[in-house]
Amino acid sequence: MRREPPVFSIFDTDSLAIRLERACALPATQARDAARWLMAPQGDWPEALAPYQGLCPDPELLRRLICCFEPDPENPNATLLRHLTTGWQQGEAPAPWFDPMGYEVLSAARRAPEEASILHYVREGGQAGLDPDPGTICNLSELTGCSLVVTAQTPEDCAPLLAFLDTHLASPQASPLAAGDGPEWILFDTSAGHATARAAAGTYDKTKMRILAADPALAPEDRAALVRREAAHPHILYLPTPLPADAPPVAPPLALPAAPDVQRANRRDRLRRGELAPRILIRCPAPDLARAHRWGDFHFAESLAAALRRAGCDTKVALAEDWQTETDPPPDATLLLRGVRRCRPRPGPVNLMWMLSHPDRIALDELARYDHVFVASLSHARALSRTLGNRVSALLQCSDPDRFLPDAASAETDAATPAHPLLFVGNSRKAERWVVSAAIAAGHDLALYGAEWEGTPAARYLRAENLPNTQLGSYYRRAGIVLNDHWPDMAARGFVSNRLFDVAMARGFPISDSFDGAGMFFGLLPQVRDAAELDRAIRYFTANPSERTRRADALHRLVRQRHDFGNRAALLLARLRKLF
Repeated sequence: MRREPPVFSIFDTDSLAIRLERACALPATQARDAARWLMAPQGDWPEALAPYQGLCPDPELLRRLICCFEPDPENPNATLLRHLTTGWQQGEAPAPWFDPMGYEVLSAARRAPEEASILHYVREGGQAGLDPDPGTICNLSELTGCSLVVTAQTPEDCAPLLAFLDTHLASPQASPLAAGDGPEWILFDTSAGHATARAAAGTYDKTKMRILAADPALAPEDRAALVRREAAHPHILYLPTPLPADAPPVAPPLALPAAPDVQRANRRDRLRRGELAPRILIRCPAPDLARAHRWGDFHFAESLAAALRRAGCDTKVALAEDWQTETDPPPDATLLLRGVRRCRPRPGPVNLMWMLSHPDRIALDELARYDHVFVASLSHARALSRTLGNRVSALLQCSDPDRFLPDAASAETDAATPAHPLLFVGNSRKAERWVVSAAIAAGHDLALYGAEWEGTPAARYLRAENLPNTQLGSYYRRAGIVLNDHWPDMAARGFVSNRLFDVAMARGFPISDSFDGAGMFFGLLPQVRDAAELDRAIRYFTANPSERTRRADALHRLVRQRHDFGNRAALLLARLRKLF
C-alpha cells in the first residue's frame, strides 16, 4: 500500500493558514491573511507571499504547493521558499511521499530540470498521473546526453538488475552509444564477488553499457569520484535499485564465488543457535551529538543499547548524521527507532523497526521493507497484523531503572532537587499542549521545564530550558504531581507516553490526558479529558497526599516488574533469533 499525496482541494481558510505557518514559517496573523487571499485572489499579492510570485506566479498552483509540501519537523530551515530556490538542487525531498530523483528520471523523464520537481508535479504531473514515488521501472532509452548509473551492492541484486537492463538495452528503441543516441549506461558493481558485473559482461557489449567493478571497501566519496571519472557526460543520474515484483529469475552465465554467502549463512546459523553475540546497530533519529541530549529518543537508545550489551550483544548507536556511514564489521541486525525520521533499510542485515511515535506518518509500504516491526501500542499492532501478519508485534515503551529507580545513591541528588507541587517537563513543540494551558488557566502554580516556550503564556512559569536526563528521576520523585500528555494521533492509537513509565519507575505521581490502552495501568493512573477534569484532579490529589503515595507505589511496582529495558531487550532478541 503506497502513501498517497494530499488532495489539492480539501483545505478551507483555517486549514490553509495552518499549512502556511508550517510550510512557509509565517506568523499566525500573516498566515491567516495570506490564506484568505489564496482562497480568493484579488489585487496585489500579499507581502508575505511576494517572494513566491516569481517562482510560482499562479496563486492556484501556489495553493497546491502549500497543500503538498510537508517539511521535516526537526529542520527549522525546511521551508517551501528554501526548497523552491535551493533545496531541490541539493536533492531534498519536499514530502515523505515524494522521491525527487525517482520522479524526475522514472516518471517525468526530465534530463536537466530547471525547477523543483514538486512544482512540475503540482502543475502537470499529478493531473497526468505521474507517480511521485515511482515503484515501477519506465523506459529510459529516450534520455540523451546523460549517464545513467545502476548500482549493484549485494549479490542478490544480480537477478532484478539484469532483468531491468535487459528491458531497456534489448529494446529496439535503445540505440548503441556509437551512434551518439540515447543515454550512456553504466553498471557500477560494488558487491562482494561482483556477481552482476560478471554476469553482465557476458551479456552486453561495450557499445551499449560500460561496466565498472569496484572494491566493496571503497569509501563513498571514492566511489563517486570513480563514476565521475569514467562517465562520458557531466550530467549523471543514479537510478534507484530496481526491485520489480515480477522480475524473472536470471541465472548468471558465469560461476560465482559462493564463499561470502556461505560465510554469511554459517554466521546466521550460529547466531540463531545463540553461539555468537549478534552485532546490532540502533538507528536513533536524534540529528547529531551536539543536539542529542534534547531528544528523548537518544536517551531511549542509550538505555536500550546498555540492556542489549548486558544480554551479550555487540551494540552501537548511530545518530541520523551517521546513518549512511558503513560500519566495520557490518551489523547482523539494524533497529530503527522510528519517530519523525525514516531510513530506507539496506540489504544484508536483518532490518527491524521499533515504531515509537506518530503512526499516522508511517505508511504500510515503508513497514513492508522491514523484516519485523515492533509497535509501541497493543491496539495498533493488532490493526497492522491484519495486513502484515506475524511480521509485526507489540513492544511497548519502558523505563531504565539505572536512571530512574530510587536508591541510596540518589538520596543526595534528591535532597538538592526542588520539590515542585506541580511539574511539567517537555518542549512546547510550537503547538498548544492543553494540559499546560489548562493548569495555568486554573491558577495552579506550575513549574515548567523545556524549550521553545518563549512568547507563549506559559513562558513566565519556565524554570529552565533543559533538565539533564540523569536528574529527571529526582525531579519526578520530589514533585507532588507530574503532568503528562500525548500527541493526538498517539493517544488515539494507544502509543503510551514514555514519560509515564519514567515517572512511575522514579516513584513519582502522574496525571495524564486520556489515551487508548490506559487499561495496562489497572486503574492506578488518573486520566482527564478536559480542563475541568484536570483542575478537579489536581485539587483532589493535592489535598490527598496519602492517595498519591498509594498510587505511586503501586505504579512503581508494576513498571519495575514488567516495563524495563531488560524485559524489552529479551523480547527483541527472542524475535531476532527467529529471523536469522
